[in-house]
Amino acid sequence: MKPFGTHRGVCVALVALTTAIAAHAQARPDTLYLDDLQRAAERTDRRSAQTALLTAQTALRLETIRRERLPAISTTATAQYLSDVANLGSVLPGVTVPVVRNDQYDAYVSVRQPLFDATRIRRAALEQAQQLESQARLNAVLFQQRAAVSEAFFGVVLRDAQLRSITAAIADLDARLRVATTRVTSGAALPSEQLLLEAERARRIQSRDETALERAANREVLAALVGRELPSGVVLTVRLPGTDAAYSRTTTDTLRARPEFTQFDRARAVLDARRAATLAQDLPRVSAFGRSGYGRPGQNPLGRSFDTYWSAGVQVDWAPFNWGRTRRDKEVQELQAATMQSDEAAFRESLKRAGITERARLAILTQSLIADDSIVSLRARILREARLRYDEGEVNAADYVARLTEHLTAQLDRDARRVRLDESRAHYLTTLGLEVH
Repeated sequence: MKPFGTHRGVCVALVALTTAIAAHAQARPDTLYLDDLQRAAERTDRRSAQTALLTAQTALRLETIRRERLPAISTTATAQYLSDVANLGSVLPGVTVPVVRNDQYDAYVSVRQPLFDATRIRRAALEQAQQLESQARLNAVLFQQRAAVSEAFFGVVLRDAQLRSITAAIADLDARLRVATTRVTSGAALPSEQLLLEAERARRIQSRDETALERAANREVLAALVGRELPSGVVLTVRLPGTDAAYSRTTTDTLRARPEFTQFDRARAVLDARRAATLAQDLPRVSAFGRSGYGRPGQNPLGRSFDTYWSAGVQVDWAPFNWGRTRRDKEVQELQAATMQSDEAAFRESLKRAGITERARLAILTQSLIADDSIVSLRARILREARLRYDEGEVNAADYVARLTEHLTAQLDRDARRVRLDESRAHYLTTLGLEVH
């Protein structure tokens, strides 16, 4: 059996390890991905609540159509005075016939029960098709939020990279400024050398502060789009395919991933459903009816007293000839379908052109980044030599600041192109309707 001290030491070690892991996880900054933020922006958009509203509207309309199968009940009451009534005594001499009263009254209840109506099913299908088309249109509108999220997202990423380069340049100037201060104090250099470095440092700080303000504005816009606060230490990153083959797809199949094409399909389904509803209007409608009332003279035209009565039957409504209205409605729907087809073709062509432009931009940025890496490497070597020569007093502050500016400019150009490359890749995938991951 192992001694108790050994078990106690193992437990202490496990507790320490667990505490260290928890502390590391707590200290590690959160990571937010572009595709997650894009989906969050779609969910946060106030227009996303329209999905429930559209569903509720359609449910109400469908319920109205469904209840058309129920009997329709109505009540009517009339009271009238006729200046002239039937008098058979005037045409049948010697026959005593009661004279109809001039004041007449009638109150009745009518019931109509639909038995057959071909339009009801078609109109219900039309309502459902219109709901799907409205939902597809809403999805297409919400999809546009991805571009706004990408713009703010890469604005933050670009400013972060610029701040790192500018901060490094300020630290370099601080080190050179200490050297210049020592030289001026010892009389080995003129005060203008120190002043030149201080002025350049102030300019870099000004640039850093402006960049920080732009970064804060982009973060605020991004936070408003996704509906959540962004912690100060959050890391923004994007998950993009690493192969060039992923950015060479502009076929019709990939373009069909755009929500606008779903909207076009739903709109065509609406036209088909409307066409079916239009044709159903030419079919006969059958209903049963009944009427029960109380009045004078009732159903006996010669009656002089109040009496109850009722009647029932079946009614057929059919208008096979409507002066070409159905034909014209069909022609209008065919024209609408042709217009929609041309709009879809134009939209597809615009996406193909956008894909060609984005692929060309990707190729340009990729080639430029290769040159940028070489330029930054060369500028870094020149700056190191200038730093050593400045520390040895072989070059003045103006020459050193010039080399530092050239190196910083090369870094900023490379940082901007790296961010633009990722932004262009993300924009290309979004153009195709694909997820950015």
